[in-house]
Amino acid sequence: MKSPIYFLFFITSFLVCQTSFGQENFEKTKIVTNVFKALKKQKVKIFLKSLPTKDEITYLIPIGHATQPDKEIPDVNTIISNFKTDASENFKKVIKKGNDFGIEWKDIILQKVRYDANPDPSLEIERGDITLVCKSNDKKFLIVIRKTYKIRDTWRLMNRMKITLL
Repeated sequence: MKSPIYFLFFITSFLVCQTSFGQENFEKTKIVTNVFKALKKQKVKIFLKSLPTKDEITYLIPIGHATQPDKEIPDVNTIISNFKTDASENFKKVIKKGNDFGIEWKDIILQKVRYDANPDPSLEIERGDITLVCKSNDKKFLIVIRKTYKIRDTWRLMNRMKITLL
């Protein structure tokens, strides 16, 4: 009789430890450190390091094509060029909006990082929104990095980010 109870206790303990210790520390991910550093220094070049590489785009193309076979997918260089252009424009808008809010970018402090899963049912790639809770002097605000993808164990910027004053 004791054996099943010990087994159940062991399994329950394992699952609790697995979920509490197995979660990723997003504060230490390259995407968070790059985005935060880019905002603090107001350097788009640092921000662009969070975009997917040519190899990662090449890896994603067949996956995307399998889910939408009728859709024409541009070549890798065009995709990268479009990503860089869109990301650069988005970064400049976030900086400008932050300036309008009175945020001193050089003084920002990262207080907390949250991850909210936002899976795409047609793709078997982990996807979600990463939120940076920040403050600058007396201003508290959120930077939401939307629809990031985990490609080959690295989180990548695949969409826009937005800023919200709290």
